[in-house]
Amino acid sequence: MSLLSPLAAMLIALGSPHGAGDDGVARQAAVPSEAPLGAAPLVGRGSIWSFDAASAGKVPIARQVRIERRVIMRITPQPGNSRRGFLSQLPRQTAPRVVERPHGECVDAGEIVGVADRGSRLVMYMRDRQIISAELEKACSPRDFYLGFYVERSPDGQLCVNRDRLMSRAGAKCRIADFRRLIAVAD
Repeated sequence: MSLLSPLAAMLIALGSPHGAGDDGVARQAAVPSEAPLGAAPLVGRGSIWSFDAASAGKVPIARQVRIERRVIMRITPQPGNSRRGFLSQLPRQTAPRVVERPHGECVDAGEIVGVADRGSRLVMYMRDRQIISAELEKACSPRDFYLGFYVERSPDGQLCVNRDRLMSRAGAKCRIADFRRLIAVAD
């Protein structure tokens, strides 16, 4: 019983809004009659909570607004028939020999019409019928990108080496290490 009496005294003191009064009796704050049901603990004289019945259904005012614009481009795999169309104008007797030439640091991301994984590289088919191969970082596999990839659009609209990050639909994230242009040569 000696343990319960201090606990009971603390509960009585904490139960009232202003603690125990001068006469040692706990007093309860008066609740206005127009306050909505359930607002009794929030209303009271000197309370840190303020409750206005008129603003009960309103959204609080935000002091700060942040607007972001983020555009993500999706590059899909090139359909099989379109890929064959790039080589359909070449003679069918021999398969063309393809050589790689240096391409530069950036490609226009809006000009990419399709992508395929070929060995250790991604092959990008461009709108102007060029074929660009992209070598990925050492830790990345082009097979992760067989369903295409997403890339966040940069302000200049370019996809650049060591700057932009490709995101595969499977969850891999890789940067491009090098671009090469594939050119068919006749023997």
